[in-house]
Amino acid sequence: MRSPTLLLWLLLASAPAAARAEAAPPGAPSPKAEAAASRVVIVEAGVDDPLVLEAATRLRAELGAAGFEVVRVMRAPEGDLRAGLERAAKEADAFAAATIVRSRTGATADLWIVDRVTQKTVVRAVEAAGAAAPSVMAVRAVELLQASLLEASLQEPQGRAAQDGGAAVPDDVRRWMAPVRRRAGMPPAPERAGMLAGVGVEAGFVALLSADGVGPALGPALRLSYGVGADGRGGALPAGLAARLTFAGPTLGAALEGELGTVSVRQEMAFLEAVWALDTGGAISPVLSAGVGGIHLFVSGDPLPPLRSATGDVWSVAAALGGGAGLRLTDRATLLVDAHAIFAEPRAVVTLGGERLGTAGRPTFAGFLGLLVRP
Repeated sequence: MRSPTLLLWLLLASAPAAARAEAAPPGAPSPKAEAAASRVVIVEAGVDDPLVLEAATRLRAELGAAGFEVVRVMRAPEGDLRAGLERAAKEADAFAAATIVRSRTGATADLWIVDRVTQKTVVRAVEAAGAAAPSVMAVRAVELLQASLLEASLQEPQGRAAQDGGAAVPDDVRRWMAPVRRRAGMPPAPERAGMLAGVGVEAGFVALLSADGVGPALGPALRLSYGVGADGRGGALPAGLAARLTFAGPTLGAALEGELGTVSVRQEMAFLEAVWALDTGGAISPVLSAGVGGIHLFVSGDPLPPLRSATGDVWSVAAALGGGAGLRLTDRATLLVDAHAIFAEPRAVVTLGGERLGTAGRPTFAGFLGLLVRP
């Protein structure tokens, strides 16, 4: 029996090209970072002002409770305040930066908000007196940030802000803005289409390895899928669920060797599957599948004299269970990697001159790597 690690080796051997295509420049967020909460920078002035310090603490709590990652940055005592905010947001890869400073009169505090979505800076003066002043400042700062982001929510289609020079609105920020949109009488922001939404075409390859001697083998794979969006509307299937046709093969691998000669093995397979992609809101989502179909195994023997060459084939009904993950490259392109355990009936047994060289289908392990594109 050949080690199942050979299948993993075949998949990894082809991964560098995809990895190079996805390599990000220094400082760019990784897929893991994209899956994390969006960041907000709170720039704090190094001053001994209890009111401002408490207001900044409350603001961090407000934004943290909203699900964002809050990054604290100390502001230099001198220099342009707006430029410092913009620089802090960019360096932390945050969608916005905020600070609270005392105004010149001392009776008010100025709230500064820089958001990278609309590329605007807004300032509001808030009364800095009374026991409730820190709480009021924090709440007003959050409202100011939402008011600034509301403009980006009006821009359709989604992503227009990024084309105009700003940053795209992160998914968790759009969810946070949903109540503000409703209060403003705006329609809800469109949900991000599911990974398997609509018609999809996936092209790639498959690596096969049986648990008893047949394989490893490598061949092309083609998949056609249909599913609905993340909101569960637009079709007869529940959210995240899709139907998929999988065609794989012909696969080619090393010949099986015996005492009386060698046997070449070729396999093709087709499956009808139910596929479920869990939308995590990030770049990477788990994918599960189950399906039924058929496998065709063709053998060609090359025995030593005086035996003669011969061919044969086996058609089997098969069931497959699979799991993997999808990495969103764009809204319409996803890199899919998944592994399947395939059980076939009848089991294909390869022999030469009565010598058993291997079996397939009890089980056969299949690894798929492909690029899914939705028109």
